[in-house]
Amino acid sequence: MVSAFFLYNVQNIGFDYDFEAFFADNDPATEFLAEHRERFETDNDFVFIALENEGSVFDQDFLRKTNRFVDALAEDSLIESVQSLTHMDDYVKASFSPKIFKRPYLNIEDPSQYAADSIRIFERPELAGLMIRKDAQALMIFIKHRPYLSKADCDVLKASIDDLLADFEYTDYKYAGRAIGLGFYIEAMQFETILFIGLSFVLIIIFLVLMFRSVWGVLVPLAIVSTSMLWIVGFMGTIGQPINLVLTVLPSIIFVVAMSDVIHLVTKYFDELRLGKDKLAAVKVAYKEIGFATLLTSITTAIGFLTLLTVGMKPIHDFGIFIALGVMIAFFLAYTMLPAMLILSKPPKIVETSFTKNTWYPILHRSLAWVFGNYKKIIVAFIAVLAISIVGTMKVESNYFLLEDLKESSKLRQDYKYFDEEFMGLRPFELSLKIEDEGSSMYDYEVLSELNKLDSFLVEDYGLKQCASIVQILKIANRTEHGGNADYYSFPEEKDAESYIKRFEKYDKTGMLRLFVDSTYQYARFSSTLGDIGLYAVNEKTERFEKFFETEMNSELLSYEFTGTGYLLDRNMSSLSMNLTRGLLLAVLIVSLIMGFLYRSVKIVLIALIPNVLPLIMLAAILGFTGIQLKVSTAIIFTISFGIAVDDTIHFMSKLKIELNKGKPFLYALKRTYMSTGRAIILTTLILCSGFLLLMFSDFMGTFYVGLLISCTLLFALIADLFFLPVLLMIFYRKNDQVKISKKLPTTEDPKTS
Repeated sequence: MVSAFFLYNVQNIGFDYDFEAFFADNDPATEFLAEHRERFETDNDFVFIALENEGSVFDQDFLRKTNRFVDALAEDSLIESVQSLTHMDDYVKASFSPKIFKRPYLNIEDPSQYAADSIRIFERPELAGLMIRKDAQALMIFIKHRPYLSKADCDVLKASIDDLLADFEYTDYKYAGRAIGLGFYIEAMQFETILFIGLSFVLIIIFLVLMFRSVWGVLVPLAIVSTSMLWIVGFMGTIGQPINLVLTVLPSIIFVVAMSDVIHLVTKYFDELRLGKDKLAAVKVAYKEIGFATLLTSITTAIGFLTLLTVGMKPIHDFGIFIALGVMIAFFLAYTMLPAMLILSKPPKIVETSFTKNTWYPILHRSLAWVFGNYKKIIVAFIAVLAISIVGTMKVESNYFLLEDLKESSKLRQDYKYFDEEFMGLRPFELSLKIEDEGSSMYDYEVLSELNKLDSFLVEDYGLKQCASIVQILKIANRTEHGGNADYYSFPEEKDAESYIKRFEKYDKTGMLRLFVDSTYQYARFSSTLGDIGLYAVNEKTERFEKFFETEMNSELLSYEFTGTGYLLDRNMSSLSMNLTRGLLLAVLIVSLIMGFLYRSVKIVLIALIPNVLPLIMLAAILGFTGIQLKVSTAIIFTISFGIAVDDTIHFMSKLKIELNKGKPFLYALKRTYMSTGRAIILTTLILCSGFLLLMFSDFMGTFYVGLLISCTLLFALIADLFFLPVLLMIFYRKNDQVKISKKLPTTEDPKTS
């Protein structure tokens, strides 16, 4: 009945990609951005369309078609404004008249004027490289659409643009913007979620067939795994929680974690059946010896995900919460639904195979014998690996790009790269200036002069191709006043500046000034765009800006604050490493407390943690040596990996404790633990790694690296548990000094006769 309820609500599951959700909660910078947008406008509600024409855009047929295309775009109810050279006018004041005349930048119906039009356009810094490509082979169309469009409205807008491009038979074009990217991301997320569910099913069925070679062995575990997935996805649909970009990996994680619980329990169940117990007795023993360890591993895995709440990003919060909930649902079903199915169904014939004839017994027996005989070499090898890993860790870099999740071959990334290289780029740049002296105004000439110095720095040193601001408006006004002469595109004298502003205040019906100076005259805005140059490059520019402002600007008159979507993403990514490190340390602390409570020994806690911390250091070394950047997708791997990898150690230590509590000698208890638990942790690690490797089929590089790097970390953890953990136990674990290190194993071969 519960499953039927959740199955019904699966239809309500939605998908969402809002990169502004990555802004930190309760961050003053986030609050300031909201205030900045209220004063001026949003900075990310636009679409760029570049229309190419072989040879030159100064072609009458091309310009006529573009003119009609822009007219058609402007009729769309979702579009607030459209800018294109085909519809833009140049303003000039003739020397013989006080009136200002306007003339089109492009005399479309008079091709004889094209040469003069071209010269005039490329003399305009606010046009060249922004509204027209510098080789004159592409025109830019800038669309300002309604702010905060939903996914549905973005789809409608994109469809309208696509239809118009097709109607006007454009073939050589590029477009980009939030409305374009949002649809691309969500469609890719929907496809990949379904893909990963399908691949996970196929993978698990293959493993179950190979392991149990029976219909029972496929259907029973698959029922638990599938129900776990159904419940968590159905619950998300019930409460209206959409799947975001990070949660696309949820199916793979829940499938493999649930499968891990099932494998440990079913493996022990089979062992007890082989020893001659009936089904009910075998289930009781399995849940007595494995159930508590499975509970602990579920808790530690959930803790690993929940520590992601230390990161101030809602998508990461959602990821941690719902994966943790899915892990606990999987445990609940493994503890309730699975034993019922085991008791009510007939065991497969594979349980009739003797334990000593089982493929795993001789392999594990030889493996442990090798460990006992080479423990000194193992210690040296792990110390060497640790030293090399520390060197690699020092090379880790934390950079961030807006489109880092897209593969280089992605069309969307290629289009964005095109605008970065050929025009100005799409990464918003927003700078807010504030008057420190409340008695002053942004229109005071002293203040405007300071803003002019800032404008010059941003264009000449900071690297903006052009910057929209009150300074740019004044420069254009000064050029207009002097007959459109390009030489007069410069900051005006005080008297002229005052005159221009008064005229704008009186005659500007478009609200141009209010886009750059607020109604209180206390705030000014500098707005532009950059290419997707990465966090390091932006930070380097910011350092130069801070030094300039400190040494060249009058800080008693003006203060500044960077803002905008690009800045907030950079700000959050810069603090990401610290937040995730704090979360990882919290996970280690909680797991340590659990282990300490279980064994009442600090020594045992350290022995158990070392094999799980070492793989994390090795993971960091992989990032350092391969040059993979530390970012959201790769940083969360550390916390996830630790929460999952420690499960094997807990199973190992729990089994060892059970054997020791039976009064068994240490080496014999270690052997029994290695034979029983070793097989289970190998199988579960293989399933986990295979499940995560499926994520490498993703078109998102973040998801790709999650799959690859978690698989590597879990493999490292398995090696540490099988080879390093026994050595640590032999060296440091003593009970009344009754155990001495031996190079030989006890000779008993059959646990039944033992």
